[in-house]
Amino acid sequence: MKKFKVALLFSLKANAPQEATDDDTPWDRWNELDSEKSVTGYERALRAAGHEVIPLEGDHTLIDNLLKYNPDICFNTCEGHHGKSREAQIPAVLDMLRIPYTGSGVMSLAVALDKAMTKRVLQFYSIPTPGFQVFVTGDEPTDPRLNFPLFAKPSLEGSGIGITAKSICRTPRELREQVRYLLRAYKQPILVEEYVEGREITTGILGNLMPRGAWIKEKKRLEAARALVAQTENASNNGGGTLTINPSNGKKAVVREYYYSGVRVLPPLEVDFSPLPDIAPLYNSEIKGNNPWGPRYLCPAPLTAKLTSQVGRLTVATFRALECYDFARVDFRIRASDNQPMVIEINPLPGLTEALSDIVLEADAAGISYNELIHTILAAALRRYGLWEE
Repeated sequence: MKKFKVALLFSLKANAPQEATDDDTPWDRWNELDSEKSVTGYERALRAAGHEVIPLEGDHTLIDNLLKYNPDICFNTCEGHHGKSREAQIPAVLDMLRIPYTGSGVMSLAVALDKAMTKRVLQFYSIPTPGFQVFVTGDEPTDPRLNFPLFAKPSLEGSGIGITAKSICRTPRELREQVRYLLRAYKQPILVEEYVEGREITTGILGNLMPRGAWIKEKKRLEAARALVAQTENASNNGGGTLTINPSNGKKAVVREYYYSGVRVLPPLEVDFSPLPDIAPLYNSEIKGNNPWGPRYLCPAPLTAKLTSQVGRLTVATFRALECYDFARVDFRIRASDNQPMVIEINPLPGLTEALSDIVLEADAAGISYNELIHTILAAALRRYGLWEE
């Protein structure tokens, strides 16, 4: 394979803006930004494939540095710092400079960061998602069509930022107090949605959707996976493969992976809160840290073949609806009352920290090493730009 000059773009947590704080300044304000350990992992994986890697902070110096180094492609992990467009700012610069980059484009990143706008898109495509309302002042009357308990969170954050036990609001008074607090602390609209009692599932997706003609050619690359499916279940046009792995509990488990028109849906991961009986079952910023007292991660999630297929199809549908590229992660709650997967949100710029981030754990369960995962994302972008050479 041809080797490339790759600019690795990141937003270091250590370089986050220093701002005046007050009693309502949230402790998790910059939790989405990269640690030095994460960036080192990205760089090591890219170098392992033989590429020349140029690490660059995604700040005001970036344009000059890009013009100076003239990379073939950028591996983008920049979260940005301010505004509704923060995740889309660096891709917009790269589009302006006509430099290829990994991951989704400006529109997808901007829409996905706005959770309310994402839900409007999901509703348009009839993708199941909880009913919702947006609060801007905190004084709006609650939509009478919404059923308590309700769930309140910042509309423009990721990584579980702003989510605590108080996010679950069982009365109008609790809702009003939590919405007003979140408005003060995060200074952005607050999304309130119907709380879904049920299992927490997240699913990664790799690759890019293809038109039918291109997909017919690509099918040859997946014949081995489809042969595996034929041995275990009735394969359809959207079938996938099964692999047997040894999860952490030492027991063998079947990993069902699904392939659709050029994308690969990774095994679903379940966040099991049973080791934490005294806290609310919420996958928030604190829980997502590398804490020894955290939940268990079950990957592959112990779902039926039917439910795994439903989650896979909804993952692809959400990826398509938001017009994402290369990789993403879709978060679900499996509604306890009827086992219906409900899409909570999509993250087209998910964390890629080695041995920690959800999509990394899912890839590992599928037999994809960390270096392979990073290379797969880069290769998907190179193919998309017509730069890939076998």
